[in-house]
Amino acid sequence: MSRLSPLPITDLEADAAFGRLARFDHVVLAVSGGPDSMALMVLAAEWRARAKLATPSLSVATVDHGLRPESRSEAELAGQAAERLGLPHAILTWDGAKPRSGVAAAARGARYRLLEEHARGIGGGKVAIATAHHLDDQAETFVMRLARGAGIDGLSGMRSERPISSQSQIALVRPLLGFEKARLIAAVVQRGILYIEDPSNTDDRYERARVRSALVELATAGLPPQALATSARRLGDAREALAYAEEQFIASLNISFGNEVFATLDRRAFDAGPAFLRQKVMARLIARFGGDSPEPQLSEIEALSARLREEERCSATLGGAMISIGPRFIRCWREAGRLDHTEIELPPQAVRIWDNRFALSWSAENWGGGAPLNGREAITVKPLGTAAYGAVAHRLRDELRPPARAAAALPSFWAGDELVAAPSLAPFALPEAEPFDPDGFELTPLASVTS
Repeated sequence: MSRLSPLPITDLEADAAFGRLARFDHVVLAVSGGPDSMALMVLAAEWRARAKLATPSLSVATVDHGLRPESRSEAELAGQAAERLGLPHAILTWDGAKPRSGVAAAARGARYRLLEEHARGIGGGKVAIATAHHLDDQAETFVMRLARGAGIDGLSGMRSERPISSQSQIALVRPLLGFEKARLIAAVVQRGILYIEDPSNTDDRYERARVRSALVELATAGLPPQALATSARRLGDAREALAYAEEQFIASLNISFGNEVFATLDRRAFDAGPAFLRQKVMARLIARFGGDSPEPQLSEIEALSARLREEERCSATLGGAMISIGPRFIRCWREAGRLDHTEIELPPQAVRIWDNRFALSWSAENWGGGAPLNGREAITVKPLGTAAYGAVAHRLRDELRPPARAAAALPSFWAGDELVAAPSLAPFALPEAEPFDPDGFELTPLASVTS
């Protein structure tokens, strides 16, 4: 896929690639022991020595997935190479049982989770994790996503920088995306650095290995990885422009999130938008209110968005969310029927994530209700339900009262058979009504943290 005699990576190229790391206080280099990541490590170390910068400091981390008998010795080899460069090294172990299927995806998830936990433990300012993804990886990712019928978000490929997870302050950076794999191999060969070849890279049981073989044929036919990676990069530029347009479109919809009980938006403004932006808004709403439900397919979002525009009145469910439309408004809320109705016991002072939408806690010492909760080891959290909502609905203002089906899916706190708190309903309550969120009960919508 690359030149037989690849040009070496020059100091000038390396300085340009790694210069973006200068704004971090510390960078963790993710090094597996393969040629790509060994090149990342040595090139980063040389860049920092040339730049003579106070920051960032560098360290190396190797994830031992434990999937092959030799994985530990390979991790130790990476550590020895890091030591020769004067870089601290840590081995992060993926413990526990491994899945029988979807191993590659599970290993990737575990790798990023372990790296993020390790980076968080470093502290001391802005921290990033650098990986050795390169141009050939970008081309392979483009082809794999193309095979799944991905839209512009998928085909825009890997970004050079992003948060490592949706709620993280740790950045994931890929300084080598512009270089072919052959040039990274040349970098380590020139320096006499030993590296490991993972046998899974040529194992046709894995999708990426099959695509890698297919890219050789595509290159012969005149479609080299450079062209595919260029398309992915340009689609990434288009994605940024569309993200800007999406924010402008959202601003026109006059969206209200109703204390995360239900969302309301302007139907006419929604209908006036282009199909792509309508789909993006609908996907956002479903992700926000769908809780733990599986994410819908893009084709399902497309079909729903088209239906909402064609029908004057209708309702639909998708991805754990209920969508209701009328002539003036579109509303969205959590579909109660898709909730896990198993009750959870919540001890005092503990924090639990509920339906992937709320963080819950309570404290008996601070509760204003007095004796009924004092000394209790736990209370119960469960969906409010239609019966309990019906019993308290008269304490809510008529003009603000949430739809019963939306309220039924809200988390509520119970002491035995007594409803003691439904904090989500507090903004809708009549002034003279008893508090729905007594002191000591905390309910934090995760959307308020991540939006």
